[in-house]
Amino acid sequence: MLPLFLTTFMLAGGGVGQTYMYACNKSELVAATFEDGYVQLQMVDGGRTLIQSVSASGARFTDGRMVFWIKGRKAIWDKGDGKRLNCRVTDRG
Repeated sequence: MLPLFLTTFMLAGGGVGQTYMYACNKSELVAATFEDGYVQLQMVDGGRTLIQSVSASGARFTDGRMVFWIKGRKAIWDKGDGKRLNCRVTDRG
């Protein structure tokens, strides 16, 4: 059985293995590939794998420092260095 967020995400046109491009604060881009239980983020300075964690709304992924929290076509990206960016899907990768 798929986690609830993946079921909801798939109904919205997404799904396991799908990559989405997010524009964050109109200056940074991140590619997010969603898998069952985790997301792989690809940034200019490298990649990170974040594990799904508990969320009351949307889907939240973390590695204990960085957090990527999606809800619909929007996301909040807490980079773990004091920067918190507002993101929006721009295109499917």
